Amino acid sequence: MVKPNKIKFPNMILSHIELYVQDVATMESFYTNKLGFVVTDRGNGKNGLVFLSRSPDEHHQIVLNPVDSANNMTSPVDHISFKVSNIKQLRSFYISLKSVSEIKLQTVSHGSTWSVYFRDPENNRFEIFTDTPWYVNQPCKFEVDFDLSDEKLIDFTHSKIKSMSGYTNASNWQESHNTLLTSISE
Repeated sequence: MVKPNKIKFPNMILSHIELYVQDVATMESFYTNKLGFVVTDRGNGKNGLVFLSRSPDEHHQIVLNPVDSANNMTSPVDHISFKVSNIKQLRSFYISLKSVSEIKLQTVSHGSTWSVYFRDPENNRFEIFTDTPWYVNQPCKFEVDFDLSDEKLIDFTHSKIKSMSGYTNASNWQESHNTLLTSISE
């Protein structure tokens, strides 16, 4: 039994969903041609992830994952993601989840985010994240330690990504993404 928390939780918004897909080209065509999404990043090769967005504020709202998985037999969903405003808010969820011994946490950075991944009691996978001030090409993923101070976490992340492909300030990427979305809008 999970004990109730005494933590006052901050707001979080639904951010994105990652879907297992059988035919990534058909799915990409559907989302881009029929719903106006743009491809913001893609992994390498035929089984590379495809990141899609229709929002000027979000790098991705849908991720198409063409990698075969046992999960796609019962659910096409890899994970559901929630966004919080800052590291302090992310840490409050991290601390709460860390107190449940049955829950295994995966703490990572995607270069442009810091994230906590976990599974609920029925094995559904979730992510809670906050943005970093940077952007790097996706996919990108490396472990981070949320027990570090904010300053050390920021320094560690920046040292890992500053030489990665696509590295820039998030505001520069945002401006470029907004220009692309404006070019395809009415």
